[in-house]
Amino acid sequence: MARPIKQGFDYFPLDKDFFDNIKVRKIMHASGIQGSTVLLYLLCNIYGDHGYYMQWDEDVCFLVSDRLVGVSEAAVQEIVKKAVKVNFFDKNMLDKFKILTSNGIQNRYKEMAKRTKKPGIKKAYDLDLVNVTETEVNDDKTSVNAPETPVNVPFSTQSKVNESKVNKSNKDSHDSKPAKRVYEPDDLNLKLANYLLTKIRERNSSIYPTDSKNPPDTQKWANDIRLMHERDARSYDDIKRIIEWCQQDSFWQNNILSASKLRKQFGKLIDKADVPNNFNGNKGGRKPLYDLPY
Repeated sequence: MARPIKQGFDYFPLDKDFFDNIKVRKIMHASGIQGSTVLLYLLCNIYGDHGYYMQWDEDVCFLVSDRLVGVSEAAVQEIVKKAVKVNFFDKNMLDKFKILTSNGIQNRYKEMAKRTKKPGIKKAYDLDLVNVTETEVNDDKTSVNAPETPVNVPFSTQSKVNESKVNKSNKDSHDSKPAKRVYEPDDLNLKLANYLLTKIRERNSSIYPTDSKNPPDTQKWANDIRLMHERDARSYDDIKRIIEWCQQDSFWQNNILSASKLRKQFGKLIDKADVPNNFNGNKGGRKPLYDLPY
């Protein structure tokens, strides 16, 4: 009889800029060094047990506190609450299934699972599928439904016209696309989109003139930035520094002229930028977070 495939991993990838990640820094700002200790312990449990999630309740909270000497149960609970608030862990998954997981964790699991023949993510827990399903459900809720019980009226041309309008309204409603997400000025995704546009204009103002009647759609750029962060598991720090690097590189500055192209080429860009002494004279190409303007 074949042995069951182990769900979790013996080790997992950890970005060397983990402590510079804006979400981690917010958690540490609120809870001190204990915040990073608890986060790392939870990630070890997530990747080591099921691979992409862990159950979370009062008993598990106690066990974590008991294992981490010097960290109280109340402190663990507050750290997890803060982690959910800053979207380090997904709030919907915690509320609905009492589990800790996120897009980034699941994306890393999927990549590692391809190489190790691990089972796939449960459909109910898969954030990519859940997000698509929720969008479809919300779209259906906005549709206009024709009356279930028709009103009997004498046959007339007017009734047929009205029936046709109702049917057309139903069809248009079901065919309509969900409303686009609007990124507010203080949204970090939009800030980085505008930062890319600014860097391009600083280098060559003729590419996107400020007085152009058809300026680039920074809302679309912001969405590409969000997808890079949530689905591709790119940190905002890395996105920011690669924007700077690519607009200084003689080759890539003429090829990265939008956020979609930045996302498509990000793997190549970060490999190139991470060559020692190849980014602002810093080994490994890293800039500390406190140098970033957001």
